[in-house]
Amino acid sequence: MRKIILALSLLASCALAELKWAPSYDAALAQAKKEKKKVMVMLSKEGCPACEYMSDIVFEEKMVVSEVEKSYVPVHIDVHNDFVPEGLGYIGTPTFHFLDASGKKLGRYDGGANVPTFMGVLGKYKK
Repeated sequence: MRKIILALSLLASCALAELKWAPSYDAALAQAKKEKKKVMVMLSKEGCPACEYMSDIVFEEKMVVSEVEKSYVPVHIDVHNDFVPEGLGYIGTPTFHFLDASGKKLGRYDGGANVPTFMGVLGKYKK
């Protein structure tokens, strides 16, 4: 029985991944220029259920992490504790802004999303 539990735990940990967030907006832009990627900015706030869903469920999904890391440099900004760059507005959280490496806005997505929907959003702005 212990071997079965150990095997299931190992399998579950392999299916989950962790997104590597840039330490700041400026660092994300610099990294995006260097790696020829887009930037994905997530605006959120503490206590936001949809933000927690994105962090705990969607951004733990291996295919989402893979797609983000392949095409984007992700950066997380807490709207109450961090500086929100000019032009990156929000009404509620989470709000996602997709930018090119120079900071030009490519698009925006408001709210949380399940894995298939968010994969579609990522596909829309990676081109």
